[in-house]
Amino acid sequence: MYDVLKDILVSELHVREEDLAPTATREEVGLDSLAVLELSTALHERLGIEVHDYELLDARTLADVARLMADRRPGD
Repeated sequence: MYDVLKDILVSELHVREEDLAPTATREEVGLDSLAVLELSTALHERLGIEVHDYELLDARTLADVARLMADRRPGD
């Protein structure tokens, strides 16, 4: 799921790919609260994954976000 997250961050939220790493924090890649809301919406629209913005704000790293995505994947 990390690769899917990375694609969304680069293509939809215009995060620089070189800034992304599984251990990177939200702050390190420049995701403010508005960007987190946009990410939540993109996950729902593209993948049917329901992850609330407050859950994304609580995730410490991008790897944590990817785990949330995997846990919420439809059909699981």
